[in-house]
Amino acid sequence: MLQRADRLLTCAAGEESAPERFRAAYVAALRGAAVVLAAAGPAAARKRTRNAWRLMADIAPEFLMWSQYFADHSETRAALEAGISRPVTAAAADEFYARVGAFLHDVEDFLRDSARSASGGEASRNISA
Repeated sequence: MLQRADRLLTCAAGEESAPERFRAAYVAALRGAAVVLAAAGPAAARKRTRNAWRLMADIAPEFLMWSQYFADHSETRAALEAGISRPVTAAAADEFYARVGAFLHDVEDFLRDSARSASGGEASRNISA
């Protein structure tokens, strides 16, 4: 699943339009959140909310800053998906793209640490937005 998020982010880089680059990067971030939630197991599925960012903050508190960051951008993504024009500059899209890349790197670290922890090794999580 994380490879899919990475591929989506790579595709986002090829988008010429800043709003489309932003939207595609946001979808990659959602895939990353899905990876975190899947690693959390069935507890995530039992929650009432379907908001990935809220679920991720509840299930994996080390991702709280990322959850807030992406939740703050949800309205822009929803508007773009609905065909409503939202001003997204090239600089803003590029910054968002870079942040999604950093988030996916943190997800990869989280998975590695979780696997290490499950196998009895020590794991230290240092995740920051």
